[in-house]
Amino acid sequence: MNLLFLIGMNLGLTGCMETAIDFWNGPGRFPQAEHKAYKECSEELESLPEPENKSRGSKEMQEWLIKVYTPASVECMKRKGF
Repeated sequence: MNLLFLIGMNLGLTGCMETAIDFWNGPGRFPQAEHKAYKECSEELESLPEPENKSRGSKEMQEWLIKVYTPASVECMKRKGF
């Protein structure tokens, strides 16, 4: 019984925390149009060929992020007007 109570409280407080964070950040922090453009660009960029070594800290991945992904992301957002 205590376990169910603790799980219920945890879920309730998690929801409250999300609401508090959204309230604190406010609606102007990330405009809906920019959010939509970012989401569309992310979907477009999924088709980019990735390096063979996908580990997060690998030199290949860092170079790919700098030379391929970041410029493509910036260009896509420019096309969307941001």
